[in-house]
Amino acid sequence: MERVDEFFSTARERYLIKMKRESDHPAPWTTDSAFRHWRFCNVHREDDRTTIWFRENIRSKVKKKHLLQATLIFRWFNRISTGETLKDLILGEWKPEEARSRLDGAKHIVTGAYMIRSPEGLSKLDGVIHCINLALPQLEEVSNGWGENLEEAWKSLLPLYGLGPFMCYEIVSDLRWTPLLNKATDIMTWANAGPGCARGLGRVISNDRRLFDRHKNQVEMLDLMRKLLLMSQDNMFWPSTWPKWEMREVEHWSCEFEKWCAAKDGRKLKRRFA
Repeated sequence: MERVDEFFSTARERYLIKMKRESDHPAPWTTDSAFRHWRFCNVHREDDRTTIWFRENIRSKVKKKHLLQATLIFRWFNRISTGETLKDLILGEWKPEEARSRLDGAKHIVTGAYMIRSPEGLSKLDGVIHCINLALPQLEEVSNGWGENLEEAWKSLLPLYGLGPFMCYEIVSDLRWTPLLNKATDIMTWANAGPGCARGLGRVISNDRRLFDRHKNQVEMLDLMRKLLLMSQDNMFWPSTWPKWEMREVEHWSCEFEKWCAAKDGRKLKRRFA
């Protein structure tokens, strides 16, 4: 693994930045040029701003039988301002026309973090609402029998119109912390490698971001992610006093590591650090 030391050293640096910010340590919180100039997610997805908002305002408040529906609706938009606007509809009865009315004319309704493609001929707003409306009647059947396996839950979401492997994994990652999936037996053994993760894992192995094809090499990447998770339990790579990693952290940081490598290579990233 050519760059495994950097994989973990960048993760440690990102976590130190988080701790310094939370302790009101004066900026700058790092000397690393990539972290100083560009925006990176936290090592643990649960520490990211949008996930914190969703956890505190939706996930922890909605009834168990509506957890999947609420998660799907929010993550399809994945924007805090939209969540604030639609909060009562997400927690209660979903009313598509009311949602459309509230969001009509809004400059931004979805995040730039996910690739949200509207069906042909529909605006972004109408497209997302259309996809939600198609999915909701199928959710009870889709989630029947959930509880023991993240991968099977992920697979059951894939046929829903408008969702792809990446977004299905984001939804499952949220529900891992709820009664629907918090007893899954593969939390420490399975993850779905998205496109950014695939590039990051290629960097770890041989600094070749094109080494893995996310469609063809999931088995090989899963084996590598399991090895990295085992390494995260070594105090040399990740302090034992810090929150431990699960497979989600390996997948998540692989994506961020690719971004860090790209920044070091002189490429511009999507969002500057503010």
